[in-house]
Amino acid sequence: MSYKTDRVAEELRKSISVILQNKLRNPDISPMASITAVTVSKDLKYADVFVSVLGDAEKTVNALNASAGYVRRELAIAMRNMRTVPALRFRIDASVEYGRKIDSILKEIGEHGSDS
Repeated sequence: MSYKTDRVAEELRKSISVILQNKLRNPDISPMASITAVTVSKDLKYADVFVSVLGDAEKTVNALNASAGYVRRELAIAMRNMRTVPALRFRIDASVEYGRKIDSILKEIGEHGSDS
């Protein structure tokens, strides 16, 4: 990614986090959801928003995608300096779960390695 898309992605991440915490009222969205990363297309028309969720991740991401229009409108208000706000696609961030899996494998290897 370029410097501009990286900068836009980071601003989007911060603003979307604030919108989720303060403005979005949807019972299907877990209160333990957090925005971990945002990637923006080169033309700045699309943004993939990665969400880490404790609880029902699938339900939360579906609810966020259903609320994407509202979040986009709130972003337009918050980020007046952007000519156009990208269309948002929310996705599950599996990196946290992947990290836990790797940790458990390493612990298991460590336990078996100390037996011999």
